Amino acid sequence: MEINIDLQKRFGTKLAYIRKQKKISQKQLADMVNMNFNYIGQIERGEANVTINTIKNIADALSINVKDLFEFSF
Repeated sequence: MEINIDLQKRFGTKLAYIRKQKKISQKQLADMVNMNFNYIGQIERGEANVTINTIKNIADALSINVKDLFEFSF
């Protein structure tokens, strides 16, 4: 279980990094993927276990590949 939490935190940190690099707010991203901005915050803090569909929608909204969200050496 601890491995999953670490992965969630790393994923969330990477998502926040990419989002900020693109100068997109959590609210803007939430609107782009039709979800609540509080949920985006939970993802970025590693508090939410995200589905593959949500990951794909976020990647599409950010105009990146899904794999980019899992490349943690940044």
